[in-house]
Amino acid sequence: MKTTRKKISLLLSAACLAAFALAACSKDDGPTAPPVDTNDSTYVSADTLRAVGATVFANNCSGCHGTNGEGSHGPAVANSDFFMNNRQVIINLVLRGNTSNPPYIDSMVVNGRLVLGGGMPAWHDILTNKEIASVLTYLRSVLNDSTVVSCTSGDQPVCTKVARTPAAMAMDTVAFREVMAVRDSLKAKGVFTAP
Repeated sequence: MKTTRKKISLLLSAACLAAFALAACSKDDGPTAPPVDTNDSTYVSADTLRAVGATVFANNCSGCHGTNGEGSHGPAVANSDFFMNNRQVIINLVLRGNTSNPPYIDSMVVNGRLVLGGGMPAWHDILTNKEIASVLTYLRSVLNDSTVVSCTSGDQPVCTKVARTPAAMAMDTVAFREVMAVRDSLKAKGVFTAP
C-alpha cells in the first residue's frame, strides 16, 4: 500500500513538473505586437501610414500649413505644441473643420502665437478614416521631431524645444479606429451626417 501511494505521488509530481515545464517553454517574454484582426481589410502598418500620410498632407494640407508643416495661411503643425498636446481635438478639427459660424475653436495659441479659428475645411466627407489616421501619424511621427517645452508670447515668440528620440517618433501613431470613434461620436451628435 505504501509503495502504491509513493508511486502515485511520484507520478503526480512528475505530471505537475511536466505541465509547469511546458507552460514555461511556451511563454514568450519578449515584446508582443497587438493582435491584428485578419478580417479587417483596413489594417496597415505604421510605415504605410506614414507614407500615405505624406501624400495626403502634400495633396490636401500643405497649401495652408506649409510644405513642411511650418505654417502658412494656417497654423504650424510641425513641432507644434497645440498639435501634439490636443490629440482628440485635432482629430475632431480635421473631421468637422473650423469654418462654421462661430467656428468650433475661436482661437488657439500655437507655439506662443495667437491663431484665430475659422479657416479649416471639414474633411469628413473627403478623407477616409485611414487617410486621416495616416496624415496625423505622418505629422506626429515625422514632422514633430521636437517637443515644444515653452514659448514666449508676442509677434515673434521664441520657443524652447527638446528633440524627440527616433524610437518615440516611430511609435507615435494614430489608429484609424481612433478616428472612426471620433467620427461616430460627431455623427451621433448630429455635427454632420455624411460618411
